[in-house]
Amino acid sequence: MNLIPDEKPSPTQQLHAAITGYWRTQVIGTVARLGIADLLATGARESGSLAAELGVHPGALFRLMRGGISAGILEAVSERTFALTPMGEGLRSNVPGSLRQMAITQSAPSHWLPWGLLPEAVRTGRSPVQAALGSDIWGHFARHPEEAEHFAQAMGNLSGLVASEVTHHIDFAPFARVADIGGSHGELLAQVLHAHPSCRGILFDLPQVAEGAKTVLESRGLASRVDVVAGSFFEPGMPSAEAYLLKHILHDWEDDPSLTLLRRLHEAAPSGARLFVVELVIPDNRNPDPTHLIDLNMLVVADGRERTTDEFRALLAATSWKVERIIPTRSGVSIIEAVKA
Repeated sequence: MNLIPDEKPSPTQQLHAAITGYWRTQVIGTVARLGIADLLATGARESGSLAAELGVHPGALFRLMRGGISAGILEAVSERTFALTPMGEGLRSNVPGSLRQMAITQSAPSHWLPWGLLPEAVRTGRSPVQAALGSDIWGHFARHPEEAEHFAQAMGNLSGLVASEVTHHIDFAPFARVADIGGSHGELLAQVLHAHPSCRGILFDLPQVAEGAKTVLESRGLASRVDVVAGSFFEPGMPSAEAYLLKHILHDWEDDPSLTLLRRLHEAAPSGARLFVVELVIPDNRNPDPTHLIDLNMLVVADGRERTTDEFRALLAATSWKVERIIPTRSGVSIIEAVKA
């Protein structure tokens, strides 16, 4: 749908762009998967030379990169020579706030196929992941370790985005042990420990995830300060600590599993222990907000949900955690601080 230069898109044209938004997702995901942003890190490149280096079809790569202009991640320096835009810089691998792994994950079968069954999720109120993937998403990751690794790295990158906010707002120095529950590869815990040298850490996650964390923690010089513990949220035996981190965990679950998880934490926690829930908090329903779409993503992929302030307070009160304060941050997440009642 062509526009006359400087003409504002009509409502129909805006709707068309929204309807075809998934095209952009796959363009960005493919650019990320091929590592094109890393190859453009030192400056503009001609698409034919990139195709030879990547071993892909030169005509198709040119068309992909031209599509990247409309996706906002590339710009044309000349007819077939392209450079990164400021937005495209975020697809490089080793830059602060990199979203390369997120782009790969969101365009991969683990997320892409369930979203195709959104009507079923709305009809039933349940995630369509089983129908789309043949198992829950964790089973899918167990069968597809490459996708699992991209997902773990994407979650680690998100942790990096919020970790500086957590360490800025919370003083962990009074706590001898800080346990990151469901901490994946330990990005958040690592930043907390680097900021507070007196603390020891505990990383708790599923066995296949916890094993991968050991290498990451060793590379960060923290192997001697972190106990890696494998286990399940929903069974007795969570570790004892003076402070707990629970980042983007409760949103994976509906209320009943979340209540079980919080009760298991409460059983393991010593008197006076602190719990720091790091999650998005849904604002009012009347204005556009990305959290509303993220909430739908949790319905689709995990039978989970984002929650309002009142809903978080109700969950924590029901499991004998007393909310003391809720801290909004510039990264978009909030830190909900509670104490064992």
